Amino acid sequence: MNVTTLWLILCGAGVIQSLFLSIYIFYSKNIRSGERLLLGALLLAITLRLVKSIGWYFFDINDMAFLNMGFAAHGFIGPILVLYFLRKTEAKIKWVFKLIILLPALALVAVSPFINLSNFWYVGGYELLLYVTAAYLGWSMYLLWLIFKQKKIYFPWYRNLFIGVAVFCIAYFTNYVFGLNPYITGPVVYSMVIYFISFVMFSNQEIFTPIGDKRKYKNINLSPDQIEKHREKVEGIMTNEKPYLDSDFSLTELSQITSIPKHLLSRFFSESMNQSFTDFTNGYRIRRAKELLIDPSFQNHKIAFIAYDCGFNSLSSFNSAFKKLTGISPSEFKKTESVPIDVVASD
Repeated sequence: MNVTTLWLILCGAGVIQSLFLSIYIFYSKNIRSGERLLLGALLLAITLRLVKSIGWYFFDINDMAFLNMGFAAHGFIGPILVLYFLRKTEAKIKWVFKLIILLPALALVAVSPFINLSNFWYVGGYELLLYVTAAYLGWSMYLLWLIFKQKKIYFPWYRNLFIGVAVFCIAYFTNYVFGLNPYITGPVVYSMVIYFISFVMFSNQEIFTPIGDKRKYKNINLSPDQIEKHREKVEGIMTNEKPYLDSDFSLTELSQITSIPKHLLSRFFSESMNQSFTDFTNGYRIRRAKELLIDPSFQNHKIAFIAYDCGFNSLSSFNSAFKKLTGISPSEFKKTESVPIDVVASD
């Protein structure tokens, strides 16, 4: 098997994975419709661009309808990424402005039946397409910076998505404009990046949080005073009443105890505490567990007993949470007995 065949297999696998992810997003019930449409369309546009590159490079396909399909798909990548990031900044934009953002790509689709390699693409058209895409990438980078400033808890997802798309598009730019890399660099790199993007996406709660839960507090902003009051009330309840010792303790129960609406608590934990309710609760449970593990009166008790006594419903969940928050296992902590007992209430 030669190198060309290996590249073809790798790129083909990238096409399949990108198409699968695009279809999955389009049919997902856990993503809001507008977001679903933009993200699915973005990956579909990249997939079509990838198909065009593979067909032209490996199979010498020169049919203009096929080539123009790929070029048009390339034209949509930048605008769709901008629209997706604009949505994540929660900017209020009118449909006319959205149409203007898409205008270059729509114009390209409209003239596709009348252009070919000799009368457009090879006389500056392709280079123009690459520069326009680069401009959209610059705009997307600015929007990414705005997302970062807003302290989005899932910022790494947006950053990784941008990097994957940018590397793909820049590879074409540096190939044609500067001749720095082979044409196939973009498809090959993206075919590897798409698997990373898929992994990040499936493990990212921002993408797969139920729609209903998001809409409840989408437009609610907590003031610094409200955040501090919520923090004092929640931490006071956790310290004095210790509701976390009940394995069935939930966000709903905390809402009832504190009289803070559940949707406000959700926003408070994710955006003000920068952690989930589960991690916050486990922090208190682990603090209690550390106290018991070095308490002489508990030395003859099994670790499982301490785990259940602290509110965990299984030994495995206790071990995982303990190691996540302290860096060592409960048994290792018990042996050393020198680990300081401090409050662990954050990631």
